[in-house]
Amino acid sequence: MRHLGTLIAAIVIAPAAWLLIAFGQTDAITSFSHATTSGAWPAGDFIAPLLTLTGAGLLLGLIGTLRFSPLGAVITGLVYTASFVAVLFAGKSVNDLLNHTVTISGHQAELRTPVGTGTTLLLGVALLVSAVSIKRWRRWPAAAGATVPAGTEPGDGTTDDTKPFWPSPTPAPVSSSLGSFGGDESPTERQFGSPWRTPPANGTTEDAPR
Repeated sequence: MRHLGTLIAAIVIAPAAWLLIAFGQTDAITSFSHATTSGAWPAGDFIAPLLTLTGAGLLLGLIGTLRFSPLGAVITGLVYTASFVAVLFAGKSVNDLLNHTVTISGHQAELRTPVGTGTTLLLGVALLVSAVSIKRWRRWPAAAGATVPAGTEPGDGTTDDTKPFWPSPTPAPVSSSLGSFGGDESPTERQFGSPWRTPPANGTTEDAPR
């Protein structure tokens, strides 16, 4: 579907851009000719070609640079390039075909001007080159969902690289009627007794009643 849409866009954009180039270059050539003859370079004479040529560049940029489909760029590039290459074989026929003057709002444009200046060949080759890279026209890959690395518990904020090699258990405080006495003892001391305690004598235990 996107190929068909780009083809339709090229059918509309290619002649529209050609017409804008013709108007822009005709006005630019006339303005430069008057400026070089009179020695004055009024900025107002170059506003019209600036706008029309910029519009042509934007239109051709839509099918030549955006990631839609290479079909529009290829078709437009072939037509533009063929318009100049045909001069080598049938120059008179090309001239007779494009020998028309279009007038809009007092501005005149000769349709053969883009071919006579070589602009169609330049733009045609540029469009064909823009369509060469196949990877450039592929769609952007879909964003993959975030995955939790293996060996990492969700929500703990640690990875395999940040986990300690020897996990350190946190001893639970020993509750007694005397408070938290002995809460700072290690699990080994609570299980086997402190090595600094006095050993029981004659088989009696340390906690034997007196």
